[in-house]
Amino acid sequence: MGAEKSARDLHIATLATQGVPVGEIARRLRLHRNTISRRLKKPETRQVLAALLQELAERATAQTAERLEAARQAAQQERARKRALRRGRGMPLPREHNPLNPYEPIKRYLARHP
Repeated sequence: MGAEKSARDLHIATLATQGVPVGEIARRLRLHRNTISRRLKKPETRQVLAALLQELAERATAQTAERLEAARQAAQQERARKRALRRGRGMPLPREHNPLNPYEPIKRYLARHP
C-alpha cells in the first residue's frame, strides 16, 4: 500500500473515530462513500481504528482520574476548613461586598457618627 493511501486511510480512521458519518467523510475527502466504506472494512484500517480508539480511551481514563483526584483533594480541604471553623480555629471565607445589602447605608452612617 502506498504512503498516500496509508495517509488517506489514517485520515478516514481518524474522522470515523471522531464520529463523522461516512457521507461527510466522503465529501471532505472528495471520494465516493462506497470507497470510504470499503476502506473502513479493510483489516489494516480496522487495526488503525482500534489503536486510535484504545489511545482515546486511555487518555480519557487518565484525564478522568486526574479530575477525580483534584475534586477529592478539594473536598478534603473544604471538610478540614469547615471542621476548623466549628472548633473555632479557622478563618471564614472572605465575603464580598454586596451592593444590594439593605443595611449598608446604616452601617456607613453609624461608622461616621459614633
